[in-house]
Amino acid sequence: MADDTSPPTPMPSAPTRADVFDQYMPIVLFLVLNSAFGLVPAIAAMTLWAVKAQVSRYRRGLPLGRVMPIFVLYLLIRGTLGIIYDSEDLYFGIGIGAKALMGVGLAVSVAAGRSVARYVLPYLLSLDAETLAHRAYRSASARITAMAAVAVLVSAGFDVWLLQNSSTNEYVLIRMGTNWGLTLVMLVIAAQVLNRSLRPVPGFPGLVPLMEQRMQDMGMKPPPSSAE
Repeated sequence: MADDTSPPTPMPSAPTRADVFDQYMPIVLFLVLNSAFGLVPAIAAMTLWAVKAQVSRYRRGLPLGRVMPIFVLYLLIRGTLGIIYDSEDLYFGIGIGAKALMGVGLAVSVAAGRSVARYVLPYLLSLDAETLAHRAYRSASARITAMAAVAVLVSAGFDVWLLQNSSTNEYVLIRMGTNWGLTLVMLVIAAQVLNRSLRPVPGFPGLVPLMEQRMQDMGMKPPPSSAE
């Protein structure tokens, strides 16, 4: 299954320490500035750093395409409205609404027979053309996308409840923890579903070799325990 595995667009490079720093720094800035100076400086700092992170990723050559300017525009509009109205409900509510729309979009992609996971997985796993065309792969992709849609919508509902029943800083911290935990659980479940579903594909070696090959394609060294 090692032939014809390259996605149609360039593979992103391996995540760097700067990527991890950019992921969490906006949250740290928000918590510190919100506690010390209030909501408006916190929103401004969080927005500016998030925009800076997107620009940095683009300069590193990540294949963001049209997504990057759209996401930057979203960040700027959300931040501007939050600052103008000085409202955490508005600022975070926009994010919750975007998350809910994402969940609906995932569900629609399944209903339309073009599940998102079907197009995303080749960037994460070294899959050949035979696997991508197999019925088992299409079925597994649809199930994974449907599960992701449910998880995202449930997460959005929880965010609404949390926003109304916690302080601003508590909301940011708890949401970060729950999102991280939910993402981890979903990744484990998706891996189990995919690994089990692709067994009927001729020559399927299991997910680990496919993940290792993709890591090598990205310039990352697989863990010694799995590479041996």
